[in-house]
This record gives sequence, structure tokens and C-alpha cells, in this order.
Amino acid sequence: MDEDFLIQKHNEILNYLLSYKDKNNDFTFSPRKQNNNNRLDKGFWFQGGDDYIFVPLYKRGCKHNKTKTIGFVYTENTQYIEIVFKRVENINDSELEFYNEIIEYLKKSDKIDNIEKKENKNQFFCYLEDRNLNNNLEFYIDIFRKKIDNLIEKYQLFSLYKIEEEELQKRLNRINEIKNNIGTMHREDNNTINNEYNILNSINTKNIILYGVPGVGKTHNYKRLVSLIEQGKSEKEIFDSICKNEITNEEYNSIFENIENDDRLEFVTFHQSYSYEDFIEGFRPQENGNIELEDGIFKKICKDAKINSLKASDEKTILFRDAINILLQEKIENEDLIKIDLKRDNSYFNIYDYNERTIFFEKQNGDRSHSLSLRTLEKMYNEEENNIIKGGLAPYYNPLLKELLNIKRTSTLEKEQQKNYYLIIDEINRGNISKIFGELITLVEENKRDKYEVRLPYSKDKFSIPSNLYIIATMNSSDKSIASIDIALRRRFTFLKMMPNVDLVENEKAKDLMIKLNDYIKENLGEDYLLGHSYFMKVQNDDDLDFIKEYKIKPLLEEYFFADNKSADEIIELAKKEYEEKE
Repeated sequence: MDEDFLIQKHNEILNYLLSYKDKNNDFTFSPRKQNNNNRLDKGFWFQGGDDYIFVPLYKRGCKHNKTKTIGFVYTENTQYIEIVFKRVENINDSELEFYNEIIEYLKKSDKIDNIEKKENKNQFFCYLEDRNLNNNLEFYIDIFRKKIDNLIEKYQLFSLYKIEEEELQKRLNRINEIKNNIGTMHREDNNTINNEYNILNSINTKNIILYGVPGVGKTHNYKRLVSLIEQGKSEKEIFDSICKNEITNEEYNSIFENIENDDRLEFVTFHQSYSYEDFIEGFRPQENGNIELEDGIFKKICKDAKINSLKASDEKTILFRDAINILLQEKIENEDLIKIDLKRDNSYFNIYDYNERTIFFEKQNGDRSHSLSLRTLEKMYNEEENNIIKGGLAPYYNPLLKELLNIKRTSTLEKEQQKNYYLIIDEINRGNISKIFGELITLVEENKRDKYEVRLPYSKDKFSIPSNLYIIATMNSSDKSIASIDIALRRRFTFLKMMPNVDLVENEKAKDLMIKLNDYIKENLGEDYLLGHSYFMKVQNDDDLDFIKEYKIKPLLEEYFFADNKSADEIIELAKKEYEEKE
């Protein structure tokens, strides 16, 4: 595992634990104590090696692997809870029973995919089903830890396991000193901004799904999310702000509009008919009746993000798009012809127009029946020779390629500022993920960005997903719960739940109705069917409320309670009655 990536994960885990401690004062854990091989100085805040992180919450140790008996393990490919008690000092039957109860609990947990027992001895690897780090940490410290704490109390093991607050603070103070001394704070939250827009990798999480019930503000919040990333806020600050579900101010709207104007954001809605050919690449009919290979929206924005990343690097190579623009753009805009000399003496052709796919030219005799493919020309440009077309239009490709390669070798371009790009996918759960992403679902993962390539089936192009592209999606939880969506999608995205925020509803009658209906719905159907606050936010008087009830709320209630044989009016009255009885 790359060292920078590993340190990044140490920071993410530490931030998560500290955030949890802010809300739970009695929570303690065990950061790294020793600075062997200067690992602590480098930012390895927890125990582990070059390819894994071991996160313990208790101090009881095992000499077998020189670490704690209970811990959460993060690797690039798997995450699991490790229980090892092979060589524990002075272990007795009571403590053995304590470990056996832990194992039995994990065997029954729906969060555990499988449990592997090592060497027929007391070492267990309990592999977590989820691949999302935050979800697994939540289970580890908020659910699993509470079970362990109950067992510690049951077997009276406090002195052996409990990490004292004073010891934790000593280790955290040491970590803070290291951050201040060697300037690693930027790895923790990327909070320093030197430009109007934030640079690459402003946050580590690149794939995010905002999910919640209808009317909860998912569309509103993806704009806030994009704006917060652009401002360079830390990951914790961004996620906390989004989950609070607040109103966007004008500053956020302005930032979002600037990104749109800068052509760094694309929007798409998934549906059952949406396909790989729409999203990545496929053959599509053209106006002239021909069938041509066309890039989809995802491939296009990946290209744009990658070009920006290359232009922001120290490499001075002129990219194909730049060479084409240098040769053609100004003259085409001025309606001038670009004369390209052929190999034969006194022979030439004129380029009169071009677009993102095609170069249009006329021969010396005025014939305009042929054109040149930019895709084909780009492959030649990258290989710096024509190994593709030997006959046919080769006499026209070759001199044009020569002109472009001359620009590549002699021209320089000013280094660009590195920027983030965003793909917004609305209703991501309505699409067939395997059908749409195909082989690229693997490349979506944060740690595979830029590093891994696949060869696309239609164009045969090598393709990778750049790390300066964020994929932000929305999902209606009343249509499909997280548990039932494509597991490949679940593993690769971080989910932020949007809850109705009654504080955003100003009208008191509307607020009262929302509270009572949601209380009834939650009790009878669950949180995935609550009514979002946006239904009630524009209510200013009784007429507005009557309109909302009749044309917005009642149809939803009739759909939700279809099997109950109750009208919407009856459900509203029942909700009011039951709420008042509780009070």
C-alpha cells in the first residue's frame, strides 16, 4: 500500500474517533505509543505495518503478534475485526469465556461476512461485509464496543481492558506535537487554500451518495457539498454540515454557479433504460445517417479532469487537444482556411471546420465529401506515428499529424491551476449499476484512481478515472433501501443520510402537521417513508397548507398505506390522535 495513502487512512480513522469522542466523553481508544522506526513521526497514528492499520479500543495485549487482543484492521482490500488470545498473560477460564462470547456475538452479527480461525488456535479474523470505512468504524465503536463493554462489566475485567483518559490524552498530545513540528496537519484536513478554488484532493472521499426520503433536500445539499469541497473545508466539517441539512447561503450558490460556468460539472439522471453506451461510450446514429462511436458523459468528464490534471503537473508535454486548438481554433473562428501541404509537390488540402469528433476538409478540387476522425488522429499523435491507416485517407492524416507533432515539440503552454471536477448522478439507485458502469466499477474506488487502467471494449482506448473527479449521487430511500442496492455500489460509496429538518418549516400549523404525520409514519412504516420538510417550507397561510395537504401529502399517504384500506384523511386524523395521546 502506498505510504501517502496509508497515512491518509490513519488520519481519516483518527478524525473519526476524535469526532465520536466529542459526542461521547467517556470513549477512549489506544493510538500508537512507541515511535519505532520513526513511524509515529511520519503520521502512523495507530499500530500496524506497511499494508495494514490496527485500531485497538482496549489495552489488553497478546504476545503472539505484539498487539492488543481486540482490534479493527484496515487493509486496502479488506476490513475486519481481529480477536487474538493465543499468548495472553495470566488468562483464566473466566476471561476465555469472555472471548468466546465475543466470537459467538460476531458469528450472529449481520455485519460480519465470514469468520476465519487461524492455525486452529485462538486467533480469529472476522471479515466485515461492508467495504465503507466509516460504516465499519461506526459498527466497531458504536455497536460492537458497547457489547464488549457489557461483557467487561459482566466478567469484571475493567483493570485489564479499560484505557484511562489520562493515558489517551498523553498520546493525543504527542500526536499534536508531531503535527505541529513536521507540518502534517495538511494531511489531516487539507484546510489550507491558496487559490480561489481548492486544489486536487481537497477531501479523500471521492464517491458520495446523499440519500433520504422525498422532499428532504438531496438536490439542495449536493450543491452545498460541491461548494464546501471547493472552499477547502475538512472532510469532517463537510460531512457534519451536510448531515445537519441547513439552508444554503448566497455564497454557496455563487461558488456552484462558477463551477458550472467553468464547465467542471455534469449532471445525469439514471433510469432503467440507461446503459453503458450512454454513460461510457457506444455507437450512436448521426445526423448524416452514419453510425459512429461516441463518448458518453462519464468518459467526457473524466477526459476533461485528466487533461486539467496533466496541465497542472510539471510535465511540459503539449496535449493533443492543445495542439489542435493551436493549429485550428483561431483561424476557424475567423472563418479562414487552414492550408495543409501534401507530400506531392504543389498539392494541398484545406481544413474549413472541426468539432469534438471530426475535422472537415476540402480537397484541392473542392471536394468536401471526406472528413478526418479526431479520435484516430489523437491515437496517432500519442504514438507519434501513423500505425493505424495505411491507405485511403492516409495521405491527408500524415501531413496533418506532422504539423501537430511539430507543435508538440516546439510549443509550450502555461501551467494551469489544478481543479476539481464533479459528476452529479440523480436517482442512482434507479439504474442498473452493472449495466451502466460495466468494468469501470472497479476503477471508481478512491485508491484506484489514476493508478489502474482498463481497455474499453468499443474504442480499445486505455481508460482510467482521475483523482480530481468527484462522483456525487442522490438516492430516494423510499424507493430502495441501502441494504438492497447493488453491493458493488455500496462498497465504493460513502452514504450521507438526509433527515427531515422540522426547524426549516416556519409556519406553526405546517410544522405541527409534519411532526404528527412523521411520528405516525415512523412508528408504522419506518424512517425511509418520512415526509421531507420541503413539502411544508413554502406554507405561509391556511390556504397554502390545504393545498399542500390535498395535492402533495395525501397522494403520498395513500401510496404508503395502500394496504391499510384507510383514506388519507383518516390517516391524518389518526396520526394527530395518536400523537396527542402520547403527550
